[in-house]
Amino acid sequence: MEKEQPKVFIKDPNKTYGLMEIVDGTSPLAEKAPEDTVETFPHYFILLTICTLAVTLCLFMISLFFDAPLEDLANPLVTPNPGKAPWYFTGIQELIHYTDKPVIPGIIIPLCIIIWLFLIPYIDRKPRTKTGSFLNRVFIGGEKRKVLLVLFTVFILGALVLIVIGELFRGENWNFVLPWK
Repeated sequence: MEKEQPKVFIKDPNKTYGLMEIVDGTSPLAEKAPEDTVETFPHYFILLTICTLAVTLCLFMISLFFDAPLEDLANPLVTPNPGKAPWYFTGIQELIHYTDKPVIPGIIIPLCIIIWLFLIPYIDRKPRTKTGSFLNRVFIGGEKRKVLLVLFTVFILGALVLIVIGELFRGENWNFVLPWK
């Protein structure tokens, strides 16, 4: 009985990938794994477990030797002056200080930021195609994302400035004070 020759398909020039060959039937090379790979389980899982336990142990040891910088017990009859939000909301509290209508910086601006973050993948449909290091891609090859990079940088810098002002430069009655005085 004569052995049937495998069917070889011709590479389509419109495809973006290259096919070496497609063979009907089985091949001894089909089940061979790449030589320079490591299985995820158990090798990566064990490494991840060891790192997690090491970080947990470090945090436990730090918590044994250093006390948290807590204030006195809460007294419902005495309100601290100024009443500051947690550091991540201090920027919004700073924006509310500058406006007459707290709805705009307290609700509308955070809602716009959340909507913008949801829309980024739909706005930026074509990522960079150039290769290279991270710095080359961002600063040299980032001409396709220039608007998004500028918007993101302005957003981050603005948030940091508002948070620093709210945390360090606000004193009693939310007055502007220098932190070293």
